[in-house]
Formats: sequence, C-alpha cells, structure tokens
Amino acid sequence: DLHSFPTRRSSDLLVRDVYVNLKKAWRSIQAAGFFEGTDLRIGLRTGDTSQRVRRRHLSDPPAILLTTPESLAQMLAQPSAHDFFRSLRWVILDEIHALLGNQRGADLAISLERLDALRCSESGVQRIGLSATCAPLATVAHFLVGTDRHCAVAQVADVTTKHFTIEPLFESLTYSPGWMAALLDRLDDELADYQTTLIFANTRNLAERLTWALRRRYPERCDEIAVHHSAISAARRRGVERRLKHGQLWIAISSTSLELGIDIGTVDNVIFVHPPGGVVRLLQRVGRSGHRPDQPRRGLLLTASPSELLEAVVTASSGRDGQIEAVRMAGGPLDVVCQQLVGMAMTGPWLPADAFELIRRAAPYRNLAWHDFQDCLDYLSGRRADGTPWLPARLQWQGDNFTIADARTAKLLRRNLGSILTEEVCAIRLRAPTDDDVTRTQAIGEIDHAYAERLQPGDRFVLDGRCLEFKKRETAALLVDEVFGRPQVPRWLGTGVPMSSELARRIFFFRMHAAEVLRDGEEALHFWLRLEFQLNDAAISSIGRYVLQQETISEVPTLATLLIESVAMQSCTEFYVHTALPRSANETLTRVLLHRWRRLKKPTAMAIAGDLGFFLVLQETESLTPDDWRDGLHAGDFVDDFDEHLRDSELLRHHFARVAQTGLMILRNPAGRKRKVGGKDWSQRRLFDQIRQRMPDFVLLRQAQQEAISAGDLAMAQTFVEQLASMQIRFRNLGQPSPFGESLMRGGFQASPITGEPVMEFAEAR
Repeated sequence: DLHSFPTRRSSDLLVRDVYVNLKKAWRSIQAAGFFEGTDLRIGLRTGDTSQRVRRRHLSDPPAILLTTPESLAQMLAQPSAHDFFRSLRWVILDEIHALLGNQRGADLAISLERLDALRCSESGVQRIGLSATCAPLATVAHFLVGTDRHCAVAQVADVTTKHFTIEPLFESLTYSPGWMAALLDRLDDELADYQTTLIFANTRNLAERLTWALRRRYPERCDEIAVHHSAISAARRRGVERRLKHGQLWIAISSTSLELGIDIGTVDNVIFVHPPGGVVRLLQRVGRSGHRPDQPRRGLLLTASPSELLEAVVTASSGRDGQIEAVRMAGGPLDVVCQQLVGMAMTGPWLPADAFELIRRAAPYRNLAWHDFQDCLDYLSGRRADGTPWLPARLQWQGDNFTIADARTAKLLRRNLGSILTEEVCAIRLRAPTDDDVTRTQAIGEIDHAYAERLQPGDRFVLDGRCLEFKKRETAALLVDEVFGRPQVPRWLGTGVPMSSELARRIFFFRMHAAEVLRDGEEALHFWLRLEFQLNDAAISSIGRYVLQQETISEVPTLATLLIESVAMQSCTEFYVHTALPRSANETLTRVLLHRWRRLKKPTAMAIAGDLGFFLVLQETESLTPDDWRDGLHAGDFVDDFDEHLRDSELLRHHFARVAQTGLMILRNPAGRKRKVGGKDWSQRRLFDQIRQRMPDFVLLRQAQQEAISAGDLAMAQTFVEQLASMQIRFRNLGQPSPFGESLMRGGFQASPITGEPVMEFAEAR
C-alpha cells in the first residue's frame, strides 16, 4: 500500500497510521471468530525502519507491506527484489491525486512497471488507486495503469454535509499584533463549543506562534494544546497523533501535515487561519472533522484582509460545488530516469532497449525520446555522446548490457534514492535536568540551518509551542533550555502554497461580477453576496466596501483590458499591474519584462509577482508610456527571451541543484558525511558553472531548464501576452495605491523580488 504525499514525513505519518489501524482491524476480525489460525503478518517499511526489520522483510516477506515510493525504490534496487516481489498480487495507491504532478509520481510510475516486470505470471500486478479529491478521473486512471492498459473507474458521490463559515477579523497587515489579538479573541467562543478543534495555519512559523499564544492564553489547559508539523521530532509528532486519535487534545495546530487522510479521532471543528490556497486543500482539511455518524464537516475560515476574505469566499463556493482543481500529469523528468536506471542496474545487467521499453510503459514517460534516454545512459556511464570519458561512472558495460559500476557504488547510491529533497536543517535538543553531571537531552525538532547559524547563546525562539533558549552548539545540534519569556519565531525555507490557475481566474471573475452588480447599488451587491454565498453581515460589508473603494479610487480590472495603476513617489514610481493569472505565470511575465527593459537600457526596475498581478518599482521618477509596456510584454520571441533570461539567472542554478541531487550527480550525504567545503551549496554552484561551460546541452541541465519553464507556467504567460495584443491597456495615475493594489503588494511580499540587477531585499526594506 503505497501512501504518497509531497513530503517524506507526511508519507511516513500516513502509512504508519494505516499500519496501526490495519493491525487493529485484523485482530478484531480474528476475535470475531474468522480466519482462526491464520497468520496474516503486516509489515511496515519507511525511512525510519531499522536495518534488522528490513532484513527480516527480505528473508521472510509479510503478507501485506505498507511502504512509501522512496522505500519501494530502495527495495527494488536490491538484488533479491525478484524473489521478494514475484508473488505480489495487488498494489494500492492511496491519495493518488498527490502524485500526478510531481517527481514522486513519475518515480513511482516507473517503479510500478518494474514490479510488473518482476512478476512471474503474465497478468501482472493488480493496481488500485484511491482518492477523495481528484479530477479528471481519466487522467488519474491513465497515470495509475500506464500506457496501453484498461482501467475501471468507480466514483462514489460525496453526500457529506459541509458547513463553511467565513469571517473577516481585522483589515490590517496580516501579521500585525492587532490581528493576532483579534484572532485569539475570536477563538475563545469557538474553542469552548467543541471537544477537539483542529487549526490549520499555512506555515510552520504561524503554527508555532499561534501554539505559543494559545498556551499563554489558556495555561490551565496547556497540556491539551499541541502543534504538529514536519519540523517537529518524529517522537513528538507520533505523541500528538496518538493523543489526537484518543480524544486527549483540546486544540491541535498544524501547517499541512495533518490534512492527510489519517485517523485523527473525533475532531469536531476545523479552523483555517488564512485561506488554504486551493479547493482540494480546503476539502482535505475540512474532511478531518465530522467522522461520526450524521455529523457534518465544519470549517471556519478566518481572514486577515479583504483580499483574503474574497479568496476564501470563492474557494468555499468552489468547494461546495465540487469545482476542484484539475490534476496534471508530470512531464517525465529525466533526472528520475537516471535514478531509476541506476536502481535497475543494481539488480543485474540490462539491455538498453529493454529498459527503454519498460520506462515508456509508465504514463509520464509515454513520449520519452530515445536520444534523451541515451543521454541519461551516457551521463551515468561517465562519457559524452561521442564516447569520450568525462564524469565518474555510475554504470559499467558488459558487452551490450549495462550494470552498476561496482558494489561500493551500489552501496553509496542506494541510500540516496528518492525524489524528495529536504532543506538543510539543524537539530534542536532540549537539555533535561539530572541529579548527576551527565547531560541528557531529548530531540525537539529542527530549524532552518541558516537561521540556526545566526543564533547566539541566550537567544530565544519558539519550537513545539515552547520558548527555548539557545545555550550551546554541539557537532550536529543546538542544545536549548525551556524558559519563560517572549521568543522569536524561527525561519524555515519553503515555497508556500501556490494558487491554481483555475482559482485565480474564478477570483478575477468574482471581482468583475461584483463590480457589475454594484452598478445597481450597494444594496444589490449585498443581496447578491448574501443569496449566492451565504455570508454574514460582517463579511458582506467588508467585501462591499472593498469593491466600492476600488471602483472609487481606480476601477475593477476586466478580461478585456490590462489595468496598470501608478503611484508617483519622491524617488521612484510604483506600478500595480492586474492580471487574471496565478503567481507562477506572473513571475514569468515580470522576468521577461525586466529582461527586455534591461536590454533596451530602460531605467532600473524591480518587480514582485503575486497572484492576480505583480507590483513593480521604477527606480526613477521617469514615467513609462504605453509603448514601453507593449515593448516589454509583446508576444514575439517571448519564449526565446525567457530562455535568454534564464541562462543568466539564479533560477536556473536553483533548479539545477535539485536536479543534480535527484539525478545522483551530487549526493545528499556522500559517504555518510555532509559536505562543508565552500559553504552551503558550494558543490552545486561550482558544478553548475563547469557543466554550462563544458557541455551546455547536458541532460540534467536540460531538465533543470524544463523545470524552470514548468514552474513558471511559461505556456500560460505566453498565452496572456498573445491575447494582450488585442487588449486595451488602461492607465490610472493615482495619489495612493488602490485597495486591489495594496492587496497585490502585500501578497507579493511573501515572494522574492525579481530585478535585472542583483537581488535587493526590497520587501524587508519597505
């Protein structure tokens, strides 16, 4: 049963939960008098499984094995894989929707084909995919069974009642002290009405901050308030899961880790602090509540600004109507092919044609070209396309067959298999008071390595909802004491929750329609909001005021025009460009725009992309004409200009660093030791420059370019600039930012600025 989600720890949580419940169910069946004397052994294999248990699995396979894609890849790379899997009959993929659009899914798709190849019978392995939130079903089915196979689809209607309540809290900056106080005040009544409440914050930082604040507010119930996210130690996460399942927690706060389909007991209510960022995520999270008969799924969405309120309204409305985001299959990443080829070579010799045919049976690789496959083999063999040696070889050749270079290479690479790349973190260990002189510690969790390096003895930060004071550094951890006081919130790296193109367009349409209704008066708009979206008076008043102020100060953008608002400052000019695109596509627009302006010697500019537009600052008071914007956003050579920008940007370096690790060019933990020479990412930086200079068409560099293009929704951005040729550009010179512009600027500050010059910390400076 391959439980798969975007992070390794999330996968481990889900698969472990199924393992515990499956064993419990089997004992109940036997206690009822069924299958007496039958030994149905259930095994669990994750990244935390001991070597002793792993060896036992191989020598005496369990009847049912629960594992993850990464652990499956490691098992398939064992020479004994054929004996272990030859009696396999079924593979169940739970939460299959979380796999289609990422590298984990592509990796698993090839692993499934390898499982079929190991089967002795011609019928192959029966594959079963499960998901409560996926569409379109045909795409999911194709991913599940691969090419040239049939799939039966069973769809069960969701008849559960869902209650969404949407409330504005405070229309100030999202993380101001006033907003947090308003949040805690609002939670008082909500928490009192339910036995167990699950609160979702969109970031680990906010989850920690809220946990600490709630424990200070309710000291008498401090032990019943817990936080759960991927930076908390495994033992503490399991403790939270166990207590939550048994109804021993009053409040649980999570970032994303508890939104999976695990058994978390009797959660009565789910609270969203800020919108969840997508319809599927909304339904996944609210589905954690109401697990008792005839109980509805309850979700309270608390928003911190009018733009968040509007997003929450559209997201909840889409969730009620079942308008979930469409899943898109990954495009067959070549770094995963390299990793799978290495895993296949560890089991014995392979003919290239046989390996190529097997990989193309996986749905993401149905269009894999022979020359791309051959480039992967050449790289892994340590040679260029002309046969001249170049890199250390991972493979060796025995006549026409390839196999692993040697046993040492196999041992080194086997523990680097997997497509999940974790951030560089520093372990936190809490010192425990003892009567002797021996210092005893216990693991608390992890914080970002860059943040940890800036800490000085005496600094305080919050983790696990507790105020911790840094005392001293050990080789691989920071030692801390728990103290009273007001801590800082640590920083973790992350890309945030991307908004889908479907949701961005629905929000844009909602604003347009609200502006049209407003032409009949405010009462008409209020009536429409109450009738169509079941909002309360506070939410209706907030949205009505938001749209009215936008129309008064500027105008509500439409699909027929490109609205550009400008605000002249003393030393610069600010521009707010409104589109119906998500942040990813807007970032591509701004990259091409600034690249072209820089080439045309335009004044220095900097942009921050957000959802539904981007915020741009011209570092001079000189104004821009409509022709300047047309020149910067015309459709001609748009893809070529993006490629030209990409070659000189940090974006390509970032993607290459990830691809080089997945493609086993750079090992995450070489020979069991972390690389320290040259500082963080030294090897990736040095390698990137050498590769680009010596072999600009290198297969992993091509894959990095493709990932940068996909991440930036280049196709969507190109479609927009093509449509822009027939659109009117409307300029609004304002004395102050419009409400939509303010929202765009605040939302964009969560991302990094984009500039033709070296990156500036503009968001922090402002």
